[in-house]
Amino acid sequence: MKAGLIFEARHYETYSLCSIVDGVIRNTSDHLRILDGFHCDGQWAGWLRPFQKYSVLHQFIEFSVRQVHAEESDGVDLEERKRMLKSFERIPEALPHMRPCKLPIEEAFDYHGIGHQSFIEHLADMGKSFADADDDDIYEFMSEVWLSEAYEKFMNITVDGVFHVLFQNRMVMRDFNAYISRILGRVNFDEADDLDRSLLMDDRMLVRVKPPKWAKDAVFHRDRGHCVMCNLNLSRMASLEDTEHYDHIVPLASWGLNDVTNLQLLCGPCNLKEKGDRVAITSARYQAWYPMDDDS
Repeated sequence: MKAGLIFEARHYETYSLCSIVDGVIRNTSDHLRILDGFHCDGQWAGWLRPFQKYSVLHQFIEFSVRQVHAEESDGVDLEERKRMLKSFERIPEALPHMRPCKLPIEEAFDYHGIGHQSFIEHLADMGKSFADADDDDIYEFMSEVWLSEAYEKFMNITVDGVFHVLFQNRMVMRDFNAYISRILGRVNFDEADDLDRSLLMDDRMLVRVKPPKWAKDAVFHRDRGHCVMCNLNLSRMASLEDTEHYDHIVPLASWGLNDVTNLQLLCGPCNLKEKGDRVAITSARYQAWYPMDDDS
């Protein structure tokens, strides 16, 4: 196996972030004000480019994780941390474990061994100590963090980890692409400055684009070579007639994307059965790793 196909999962809050992203996807109506920042100013036009490896879901995860980091920094209670620091002045050996001077984003950097300027060093550059710090200092520190190489490196690791987990769940893929299709269904295409109109048909639906090999491989292995609807083995080991079809979970006719997250594996009969429908269809059935009732 090529080294590039190996994914190293060094999870740091990955599953809690997956839960947050999944929760936003399932309840978009509860997060409309924040989500407006994801597609405002014609950002949605970039989603139409077919089969980007940094998929639309990658972009959504990045947007969501940045929101989490902003909320974490806003939630830091500096006065409480100062009191903690003062309370343990006489027990200095306890402070390295409590680390009241470290902000949440620094804890994340440390976990991944990513070098960065600390909040304490940032304060020192301004001639201040932790005891003198205020909320404006946190804001200024985070403003520098957002633009740093350390944060870019950390975000690449984090987004990859969250995507790796969520991509395996087709129901999440269905809900996410249904959310995207609702946005595209109500945008004004005439107001988009950077829209590549060659990607659209005359009726303003997306042109069908053949998935590249990397996208097919990803979907085939995620679905373990079986039709997700009837569980037919499509590995072609049993019959050369068992041909796989890469179906759009949300149909193009309903503003589904040409995106790896919007694909699923179907056999020929199931593909023909679903073709023409304008609803998002997938299944929540997956190949089990091992049977629970077999001790052999």
